[in-house]
Formats: sequence, structure tokens, C-alpha cells
Amino acid sequence: MGLIRFLLACFVVIFHASPYWRFLPMPGDLSVQCFYIISGFYMALILNEKYTGRKSTWTFYSNRVLKIYPIYFVLLLVLVAWAALVRYKSYPGTFDFYSEYWPLPLTTLLYLLFVNLFLMGIDTVFYLGINPNGTLYFTKNINLNQPYVVQFAFNPYAWTIGVELLFYLIAPLIVRKKIWVPLLLIALSLFTRIYLASIGLNFSPWNYMFFPNQLMFFMGGVISYHLYRAFKQNPPSKWRSVMVFLLFIMIITFYSQIPGNAYYKQALLFCFEVAAIPYAFILTKGVKADRYIGNLSFPIYLSQALVLKIVVAKSFPKIISHGFTTLAITIGLSILLHHFIAQPIERYRQRRIAS
Repeated sequence: MGLIRFLLACFVVIFHASPYWRFLPMPGDLSVQCFYIISGFYMALILNEKYTGRKSTWTFYSNRVLKIYPIYFVLLLVLVAWAALVRYKSYPGTFDFYSEYWPLPLTTLLYLLFVNLFLMGIDTVFYLGINPNGTLYFTKNINLNQPYVVQFAFNPYAWTIGVELLFYLIAPLIVRKKIWVPLLLIALSLFTRIYLASIGLNFSPWNYMFFPNQLMFFMGGVISYHLYRAFKQNPPSKWRSVMVFLLFIMIITFYSQIPGNAYYKQALLFCFEVAAIPYAFILTKGVKADRYIGNLSFPIYLSQALVLKIVVAKSFPKIISHGFTTLAITIGLSILLHHFIAQPIERYRQRRIAS
């Protein structure tokens, strides 16, 4: 599972940077939704098998905070410093959007401060426009409004973490239930998506950032957990797990080269992932190297905003290509973040679970 998570994170970086040696793997939006399915599986796994007993839900919430925010705050500080530096050097940056509307109304300033600091609700920037006086307003189509409010976010790609946080908030209430609960939520989420498309809201953010119709991906991961539990009674053979694991890696790597209708391809991708996760997890759960590279996926995803802003500078040296340079530096930075921040905190998190 770690290799899959690592590849998905790299695919998002490549998608945002440029084609990697003229080869574009799975699009970034599908990579994120595949992440949601994996997240649903892991949350169901740990909430049913790890976070049990008295105060387990509180420990789950606080451990999620410890996993997400230390790395995010370090990167946020560097991103703010970078924005201040380029502002000083008269290059375009995040602070330009603030200065254009300064002084911002107190409500707008508090909103932007909250979502930049805590990520909860940062996905709502895609439903807002900004007036010339700095006040925010609801909009169905952000493409008709400039500038985008997301440009006021120092880490604009962190909005997916905001969606994850919403899922973490409700996960203890639903992933411990019987299988009919996630199945019902998948049906309701899919109905929401179809209804929004029927009234003309079949574009971003409604088909991608809107949490109610993204919930079905998290619930797909919960279904994967129920399949995994069934496999415990009758484990699949190792060769079958290897074949499913390798096939899934090939599908996500060469997805963009597979012909066919986009909707059918996506449906088959997500259904196959739900079925493949138990095989992949059983095959790799005891492999330390796989776990290590999987743990890099979170810092890779979060640090890409900083690296992309630095590498885009014309004076910054490019190795092979813009995409390769961005990916290589992002992975290197993520290794440092994991070693010096994530690992010490992870040891503390595991002691809290054990106690």
C-alpha cells in the first residue's frame, strides 16, 4: 500500500508541475480521489482495530491533529516567508492578492486567517468570490470571478486536507457500523453527484471539491475494509495478491494511455481499487520499506506548493525538465520532513495509542 500511496502523491505533483519526460500518468483529480478511498480503508481499519476502548475516539482525533499539523505549520511558515521575500523582490506572490484588497474587512480577514491556519473549511474557498471592497460572497461558478479566493491561500493544494478533516470528524460515527451504513452513504453521495449534474453543476468545485459527493470515495475504502475482514477468514494466495497489486499499479500509472469513455474508465478504476486494496494491504503490511515510502506521501503532497513556487522562478536551475526538478526536490524535502518532524511525533502517537 505504501508504494501505491507514494505513486499517487508523485502523480499529483507531476500533474501540477508538467508532464514527466512527456509522459503524464493518472490525472491529479483522480489521484486525489484514489487517496480518499485509501484513507477510508485506513480509518476503518484503525478505528475498528486500533482505537478501541475508553477515550479511543478522543485519542483518534488528537492523533490526527498530531499527524497533520506539525508538518503543515512548518511548511506554512516557510510559504509565508517565501511570499514575503518575493514581495520584497517585486515578484508576484500570495501577498499581492492581500495588498490589492487591503485593508480587508474583518470578517474576510478572520476567514482567511482561520482556513490558512487550521485547514478546516479551506475547501469553501472554491464557492466564494471577492468584491472590490474585499467582502466575500457565494458563487456557483468561481470561473466567472477573478481573482480566485483560493489564491489567498498560502498552500492552495491543502484544500484536499480540509476535505479529509471533514471525513475524520465523522469517521468514528460511521466506520464502526455494519456494512449497510457505508453502502447507504455511497448511494446518497452518488445521488447528490447525479442531482448536481442534472441541474448544471457538473464542473469544479461541485464535482470534485464538494464533500457530500466525495464521501462515496471514503465509503468505498470502508467497503474495502469489510472485504479485508472477510479475507482474514480465507486469505488469498500470495501469487493472486501480487498479480492484483501489480495490475493496480499498472492501471494508475498508464491510466491516461488507456482508451475508452472517461466515465466508464473512472467507474472501473474506483471499483477495481476498492476490490484491490485488501490484496495490496495483505501483501505489503509487513514490509518496512513499503511503509516508509508510503509515509512520504503526506509530506510530498503538502510540500509541493512550496517547491512549485520556487522552481517556477526562471533563474532556478532545471534538471532535465521542470517536472523532474519539482518532483525530485519535493521527494528530497519530504524525506527531511519525515525524518526530523513526522517520525519523532509518530513514536509519541504510537505511545498514546498503546496507553
